[in-house]
Amino acid sequence: MFQKSSLDNGMRVVTSEMSHTRSVSTCVFVGVGSRYESDEEAGLSHFLEHMVFKGTTMRPEPQQISAAIEGVGGVINAATEHELTVYWCKIAQPYFEESLALLFDILRNSLYESDDIEKERHVIFEELGMINDYPTYKVEALIDEMLWPGHPLGRDIGGTRESVGGISREMILDFVSAYYTPDNIVVSVAGNVSHDDVVAQVERLSEGWEPGGRNEWTPYNGAQHEPQSKVEYRKTEQAHMSIALPGVSLTHPQRYALDLLSVALGEGMSSRLFVEVREKRGLAYDVHSAVSHFTDTGAIVVSAGVDPKRVYDAVQTILEQVGALRNGLPEDELEKAKRLSAGRLMLRMEDTRAVASWMGQSEMLLGNIAHVDDVMKQVNAVTIDDVLCLANDILVSDRLNIAVVGPCRGHRRIERMLRL
Repeated sequence: MFQKSSLDNGMRVVTSEMSHTRSVSTCVFVGVGSRYESDEEAGLSHFLEHMVFKGTTMRPEPQQISAAIEGVGGVINAATEHELTVYWCKIAQPYFEESLALLFDILRNSLYESDDIEKERHVIFEELGMINDYPTYKVEALIDEMLWPGHPLGRDIGGTRESVGGISREMILDFVSAYYTPDNIVVSVAGNVSHDDVVAQVERLSEGWEPGGRNEWTPYNGAQHEPQSKVEYRKTEQAHMSIALPGVSLTHPQRYALDLLSVALGEGMSSRLFVEVREKRGLAYDVHSAVSHFTDTGAIVVSAGVDPKRVYDAVQTILEQVGALRNGLPEDELEKAKRLSAGRLMLRMEDTRAVASWMGQSEMLLGNIAHVDDVMKQVNAVTIDDVLCLANDILVSDRLNIAVVGPCRGHRRIERMLRL
């Protein structure tokens, strides 16, 4: 059961009472992410996410924030995504009230001291350097650049060294004032607490917090008309690759058809890619597919790490499996994908953090809570014709993208292979 209340200041509170659990998870979603940033602001959402943990008027030292949660066995963290930022905490039920107060404290009363900003800037430089050092992260960055060229979705969420170096305290404070407002926040709580108690606490903690934030993001209107490839040579043990095609948005009527295509293609040890690439041909240890859905766009991506000497065999095999989906899925394979999807979803709903994340993200991005039973009905309603139509619409050679990072110099050879 999900419950929702809207406060006078515009803040939304969604809850799920799970009386059988000993934990309570709280996710506070702020409706801003990297796609809201200009080129000069690139990485600002992420920088701000770091800064709220550096001290508040009540807790001026960072360790006072972490110790308040970790001292009673809880976990606190945050994440910046393209379309939202989330601050979350999972804690034993007796400490829920204190944990909620702490989350509101860091969001409302952070100090953003100039010295802390400079120190954290260098921490983020190291984080960006770490991401660049890992070929699995680098190949993802390259594929994003090809999928959404010249757009914030194609940039690293953390920004660049240059843009992070230019972020000032004034920029951070302006960003907080613009986006960190109650009418742009969803508080999502799951666990052994009642809806009325949560609402009462949120009302008290948000007293005097005025609405009025802005909600501006850059739509994506691009279209791809020819295949693309990028190869970055590195002396690594494996060649890391991503093969991607533009997908569909979060609200697209064929969203679940694409989800099921991905399940059949490369999610799980019985998927087509795992069986063909790993089990039959021994080309990779890890090969998998995934989908991403944004407000107005999306993608389907296949990732793998392979022996550099077998890059071309792996690329050809993966492309054959992707192309074969244009023949559709047989009834039994489609039903298997539906059962796998439904089973994973039901298992997720046993964990308080997963439930809080599900509710809050759904409310923030869709404006309502997607009920699990309704989602499963939509998944089960996908037909063979739906899958066939979608596959032939999006799995086309002109929209192929491939990125490779590793000891590979055959850029032109890979480019010639981009045919489905």
